[in-house]
Amino acid sequence: MKGVPAIIFGLILLIFPWFGLWTLAAILGFILILIGLGLLLLGAFTYHASKGAGVVFLIIGFLGLITGAGLFGNVGALSAIAGVALYVSGFILIIAGLAHFFKPRTRFSKEVGLVGILLGIIYLIVGSYAADPRGLSVLMGIWLLLAGITSLL
Repeated sequence: MKGVPAIIFGLILLIFPWFGLWTLAAILGFILILIGLGLLLLGAFTYHASKGAGVVFLIIGFLGLITGAGLFGNVGALSAIAGVALYVSGFILIIAGLAHFFKPRTRFSKEVGLVGILLGIIYLIVGSYAADPRGLSVLMGIWLLLAGITSLL
């Protein structure tokens, strides 16, 4: 029964893509705002004991507030963040895969390198779709449906 909510949310994202993404962006933005407020409070209370740590918490808290407010309900920002995260992950996988070809040979090192390169390319392709809100909604909807169905099996 654990897969039923995933299936429902996946269907919502596929049938009502803007509503689903707006809701996700609002939830993530709200969470970041709460984290930012918590870090600001932590920074204020920590400042007297350790000025360096207090300043770091205050800066991170302020950045969390700004990021949360910018993301709150902003579907375009959510898609941009998802696209950038997938692009960066894809490049990291490709570079790590290439590094396996130049390190001393161990068992399966070439195969692991090839898998890393292929996964990196897949991440780059998926990232190009995720950068568009409609593509992100479809990708997330399909992923949630598959995750829900497989958890029911």
